[in-house]
Amino acid sequence: MPQLKKARRLPFTRDSFGPFLTVVLSVPIAFLFGLGIQGDPSAYIIGLVSLGVMTSLDLRGGIPRVGVGFAVSFLASLYVIGHSVAGQGLSPLSFGDLSLFLVALPPSIAVLVAGLFFSRATSYKMIKSNVVASVALAVGLGLGSALKAGSALSIDSLTILFFIALGSAANIAQLVLFHFLDKVWRAKNLSMSMMPTAFFTFNLLAVLGFVASRDLNQLYPFVSSLGFLPALALVGVGSTNLAHRISLGSSLGPTITITGAPTVRQGKEQTIRIATQFSGQAKKMARIVATITRPGGKTESLRVSEVSAGEYSAHYRPGGLGSYAVHVTATSKEHQTANEAFSFAVQSPQSSPPPTASNPPPHIRPPPPPPVMPAPVQLPPRPAIPFVKGSLPRLDNWDPRVWVGQEVHSYKITEHLATGLTGYVFRASFGHAGTEMAIKIPILRTGTGAAALEETMSEATRLLELSEQSKYVVQLRGILVDRLNIQEIVKGDTQLYLRSPPAIVMELMKGGAAKGLLEDPSYDSLYYSEKWGGIVMLIGYMIATGLETIHNAGFVHLDVKPQNILFNLKPPSTGQEMRDQMKSGTLVPKLADLGSAVRIGGKVGQFTSEYAPGEQVLGDSAASSMDVYALGATLYNMLTKTPVSSKKLIELMNAMTSNPGSGRTASDLKSAWNSFNPDFDRIAKLAPTVPVLKKMLDKDSHRRPTAGTAAALLHDLGDKLLS
Repeated sequence: MPQLKKARRLPFTRDSFGPFLTVVLSVPIAFLFGLGIQGDPSAYIIGLVSLGVMTSLDLRGGIPRVGVGFAVSFLASLYVIGHSVAGQGLSPLSFGDLSLFLVALPPSIAVLVAGLFFSRATSYKMIKSNVVASVALAVGLGLGSALKAGSALSIDSLTILFFIALGSAANIAQLVLFHFLDKVWRAKNLSMSMMPTAFFTFNLLAVLGFVASRDLNQLYPFVSSLGFLPALALVGVGSTNLAHRISLGSSLGPTITITGAPTVRQGKEQTIRIATQFSGQAKKMARIVATITRPGGKTESLRVSEVSAGEYSAHYRPGGLGSYAVHVTATSKEHQTANEAFSFAVQSPQSSPPPTASNPPPHIRPPPPPPVMPAPVQLPPRPAIPFVKGSLPRLDNWDPRVWVGQEVHSYKITEHLATGLTGYVFRASFGHAGTEMAIKIPILRTGTGAAALEETMSEATRLLELSEQSKYVVQLRGILVDRLNIQEIVKGDTQLYLRSPPAIVMELMKGGAAKGLLEDPSYDSLYYSEKWGGIVMLIGYMIATGLETIHNAGFVHLDVKPQNILFNLKPPSTGQEMRDQMKSGTLVPKLADLGSAVRIGGKVGQFTSEYAPGEQVLGDSAASSMDVYALGATLYNMLTKTPVSSKKLIELMNAMTSNPGSGRTASDLKSAWNSFNPDFDRIAKLAPTVPVLKKMLDKDSHRRPTAGTAAALLHDLGDKLLS
């Protein structure tokens, strides 16, 4: 990957670049605050810069960081102590004088001790750092005094007690400030143990200078610290994060790979293998947490054993049949976390055997026992193309019919049903019973397509659970995605695409899509029926109810349209029959393509121009109001057989797809969106529907109703029109 190559060309690593960047950023702060010093500010500035450097030394990396902190503290202490009032009291005290080294060594050792023992969460951390700094400075000055006097090396215990008492009193305000900074900063940086120890030492030197000289100017470092400490904290965090991004890249944090058998026979043990990497290299994690969710929804912990550096395993013997979901969270020593999910199905001993070694299981595989989801657009059956090895089409010219007759993830593909914007939909059978379901295989092109599946992969288990919470959402039975396979497929590995493609297994909806009611001539009598307006509102009520469930779970569907409203049975061709079947619950419309859903506030990765609101195309974050608009546009289309958006608006939205970086296109689209008004005259004959659709199609997203409110309005409207 180019990002890795760039990192290798850097002449320094993040560990050296962070402190270097901190020096650059902390020097202006030091000079700014140094303006308040009476006389030579050099010691103040050097001390401040050294404290800034220590803020960028993340101690989670181990002893080397602590060693750098010790070296920085020692060099700075030599200069700061040598220029302090206390140090000058030991005159002559020059840079080459041994006594100066003896005075500076104990405080630097204190910094080392604090880095080793106070770097983790510990009670009264800042008080301990203050005491250690006070004792160390007392020892250092005692050694310097003894050497100057030529006497034996001895330290008065009363002097140490005096320093501790003086340090505790003098640093009380800074203790509170440090405690607050440590609480805020702990997850980012653990040098909030080492840097305070050096600071307390320097601060105590200033207080000693005031005690000895009664000069208020000596207290300036004490007072100014209330300002420069937060500034240095921000510099340390900023430089560390920036250095991390430059040297490693933002996407090269910890990663998890999970492998295991996609299907397990009842009574057999499942072995789950977990591999962890950091920056592309196998690495032991600071913490691994694994849980498993059983078919009934109950979650229990898994015991994870370390096999080797970066490799772990867990064993589980499932009880009942069904789908089990494994969740793994890994926390690196750098306190970065990664999450991954893996699912497997438990089958009875009579079920089909699991995949063989020639078809290895993926690292993310929430498999599919029973049936799952339908096809958006029905196509006439096409003859199967017999697969001959070596005759596969290129990825950019792929023919989905090559899968017909093949076995994909233990499912027998029997028919190609539809091709949509993002995937191919097939009819498939599972097991000896031949349970029918639908399988959607995402369309992949050379060099692209992998990123579009990242959201689905990360939310796989949650989407599986979500699809079961509403009877108006097509149920997902499994999301079978292997990130490593996708990477190879988009490089051009068509054999792998044929044999082990990413797939979403869904409930098979045998009635086709709502789009077919508008396009199939056999449904003309239904469309022109006096019941049609009420039927559309009833469909809208049911889909809005499904959207309410999706939104309450924190997701946005982002592709509501007639093609994604599917029926469990073939709808009748008369209005009265369809009304009766929907009222009785025999005929149920469901919202399909839940695999396209993203988290509220997430990045919008797709839209259909005839149904999407302007803000969705212009790059706003995903919001539930987008689905409400799309549902309103869908109902308008079903009532009129025409899009609610103008031809110009649709063309500009499509232009954004082909030229997403064009500022001119975005500006034209925004202008067209602001001036656009739906033509409600087309539905004047159904006047009661106009107020509700006006609310749902409001250009101001904040004025649109919620999905739940829309459901209530559409329900009442449907009852009124069908009565």
